[in-house]
Amino acid sequence: MRTRLISVVMSVLFSIPAFAQNVNTDSIKAEIDKIEITNPGMKQVIENYKKGVIKGDLESETQLGLECISGKYVKANVGMGLFLLEDAANQNHADAQNALGNLYFELWAKKPTNDNYFTQGVKWLRKAVRAGDNLSRILLARFYCEYGKYKKESSYVDGGIKMLESYPNVAEVNNKDEQTLNAQALLGTACLSKWRMDNDTIALRDAKKWYKTLLKSELEFPNFTQYIDSLKAVLSMGVPMRLDPMPTPEEIEASKQAGAGQGGFGGFGGGGFGGGFPGGGMPGGQGGGQQGPRPAQATFPGGNAQMQQFVRSNTNYPENLKNQKINGRATVSFTIDTDGAVINPKITNHAIVNDVEIFIMDQEALRTVMVMPDWIPADQDGKPVQAQHSTTVTFGSGGGMGGFGFGF
Repeated sequence: MRTRLISVVMSVLFSIPAFAQNVNTDSIKAEIDKIEITNPGMKQVIENYKKGVIKGDLESETQLGLECISGKYVKANVGMGLFLLEDAANQNHADAQNALGNLYFELWAKKPTNDNYFTQGVKWLRKAVRAGDNLSRILLARFYCEYGKYKKESSYVDGGIKMLESYPNVAEVNNKDEQTLNAQALLGTACLSKWRMDNDTIALRDAKKWYKTLLKSELEFPNFTQYIDSLKAVLSMGVPMRLDPMPTPEEIEASKQAGAGQGGFGGFGGGGFGGGFPGGGMPGGQGGGQQGPRPAQATFPGGNAQMQQFVRSNTNYPENLKNQKINGRATVSFTIDTDGAVINPKITNHAIVNDVEIFIMDQEALRTVMVMPDWIPADQDGKPVQAQHSTTVTFGSGGGMGGFGFGF
């Protein structure tokens, strides 16, 4: 099982500079026998660790070292714990190297002025990475990024980004490997940090790319909503956001033909109502005066039918709501920028069930819209212009999505 970072009492951790000075390497067995077990229910486990250390088992040595540092099941002995961890780490045991890296990262986070914590943590994590440990690769990249932000030196953030980009299959949508999702999330956050430090618009588009890749996953990722909010922020920065190549003139014309006449409900002398009717819009308006000029329209690749299919196929009905048969709908308005990118998404009609706003439905509707491909921008007099759009995402009975319109 993967060694996990154990939270430790900081007053104990800050005694680390003494490290293993009091450990007598010539009498290791006697020193191990002195380790006092404080939780009787864990006696057999700790005794097995002790026997494993004597036999040279590096995993037992790592686990016993962590127990000595944490003081959870044995009397805290930081010197012994560091001796055991460093001994296993020096024998190229990746779990021990990762544990030391974690330990120094936590120390540095509490006292970032101490560069020695950074140096020691990086040393052990780099050893684990060279041994092929991908969990350590993620932690090392995070360490570089956090250190770079603290020092206001983007070169460290660049190093963390490059390290994460070499993570296996990191550019692929993944529904199974939580560590891959961790790497994608950290890449998005690192690129966003680089943009804030250097005003690098390429880094901001890269942040969008990595957040989109992460959010295309169907896995209910811990803190998932945090990255929905992060992508929403990225798409509101007011810089060019297109990632997909512009389609050919032939593809543009075909998409416009496919999308013709499928707007939202025409409505009383203005543009279409954003939500329309469930399952599709109705062209044209009636009553209340003559219909005004139709605003310039952007086009989803393949037309409105393809856009509706995209929403149906990419909306995840939250499992706990589905099991309880809780149905609802949320409307998202957004702008298609002059480069065709979706920007400035926001909920204009919240999902309400029994007078209660269902936040997770709102967030899922936002996520669905934000992972759309780039559109063909609207044009007016031969020049690209921004266009306002909205869509209603339906959860439960009725399925799919509501009508699609072009605002007012």
